[in-house]
Amino acid sequence: MSTDTQNPTRQAPLKQVWPELDPAEMTPEQTALAELRREIDLIDDQLLELFERRLAIAATVGKAKDAPHGPHTKLRPDREQTVLGRMTGQCEPQNVEAVSGLWREIVGWGLARQGQLQVQVWSPNEPTRAFDGARQRFGMAADIRMVRTAQEALAFAAEGRGVAVLAINNDDDWWVGLRRDWSSLSVFDGFGTGGGQPTALAVGKIDPPALPKGRRVVVSAGGDAGDGGGARRWGLSTHHGWTLALTDAEHLSPGDAEGCVGAIG
Repeated sequence: MSTDTQNPTRQAPLKQVWPELDPAEMTPEQTALAELRREIDLIDDQLLELFERRLAIAATVGKAKDAPHGPHTKLRPDREQTVLGRMTGQCEPQNVEAVSGLWREIVGWGLARQGQLQVQVWSPNEPTRAFDGARQRFGMAADIRMVRTAQEALAFAAEGRGVAVLAINNDDDWWVGLRRDWSSLSVFDGFGTGGGQPTALAVGKIDPPALPKGRRVVVSAGGDAGDGGGARRWGLSTHHGWTLALTDAEHLSPGDAEGCVGAIG
């Protein structure tokens, strides 16, 4: 009895199911296709080498971030914004979406070398949309889980164990607590559809200088007409006299008198 028969879990060698073409018998189209495939294989080898080099450097960067260790997460949304902006600014216009998605994954796997990112998502009305937004933002390397309550996600983020993604298209006023109960947390990104206003916000213990450049997120008493200084304001949600809004006002920092609780790039 053969060894393969005695050990049924052992896989037989794979066999090529198409014949090896003799170059002398190949048509011009087959020759051109074979050459393109060889070129792709060469590029793949180069990409693999560069990607593994980048992962190794990312791990070294993570060690540098640990000394000294501060109260904030290792996320640097400002740095990610700069990297993505530089890459999409150099690529062909028709490739912007593809390049952006690719670099999100590259950055995500680099962060994973510094410790897997934990993400908790709360979205009672449209959980799939919020979960997909979190996955696109943080990549396949992140550990993303749905939770039952906004308070659970906020407490998780406040402990510095990871970040939270919370929906704002519902009647829960969790965002008011960003000023009152969760002052250590900052909004650092928003997720929506078609480039419109965000329907969910990402929050975490982000070092304020590391927030992305862009519209500031403010929680204030009153409406969203503006601040009287010429800065535009976009209302996102209201609850019992409180307003969650975006503003293009500059020089606002989380925790200041204007009610700024973060920024969306």
